[in-house]
Amino acid sequence: MAAELASSTRVVTDSPWLGKDVTDHLGRPATVRRVYDVNGQHTALLTSALPAPDGGEAICGEHVGLLSLDGQPPAFPGYRDKLTELAALEHTLHSDGATEEDALRFRAASQTLKPYQHAEYHLRQALIDQAQPGDRIYLTGKHWYGTIADIDDHPLRDLPRMALRIRLDDAALREDPLILKRHPDGIIELTTLTMWPTLGLI
Repeated sequence: MAAELASSTRVVTDSPWLGKDVTDHLGRPATVRRVYDVNGQHTALLTSALPAPDGGEAICGEHVGLLSLDGQPPAFPGYRDKLTELAALEHTLHSDGATEEDALRFRAASQTLKPYQHAEYHLRQALIDQAQPGDRIYLTGKHWYGTIADIDDHPLRDLPRMALRIRLDDAALREDPLILKRHPDGIIELTTLTMWPTLGLI
């Protein structure tokens, strides 16, 4: 699975989105730094300024169909409303009054949203799968940076990497001094769901 995802991910060098200043589906301004084809879905790698005293940049991914350019609506509008509708349908399916029509609507909505829901996760996992010790990492939850300390993959690994050992930057360690008390070398194991390789972009 992991190898298949990584091998099916390629950089789209001629994407018209490259270098564009856009707005993501949450209304946040960002810049498209790279575009990847992941299983046939074009997903943008975005950077944006962090609202922090020390500055810095965030990095994330989003399906290009959810990006707005120059105030124009995205190719797939109303994404957040459709997610709310999907959640409501799922809730209905777990109620006593659920009908076959409800189930059909839920399956149809799920299939429609699936490419957009999974695009960011698939791109992140593909990039994490290709990461090596020494690569720089951005941690989304705390807006911290770090470096991959080591990778202990099983020789026959066929699942996405779900955790990595990261050596946090000094700024992160100053922000949370307890980390050094528990991990004197500043290296902690973190879930890959909260990290993006910086790829030299930030």
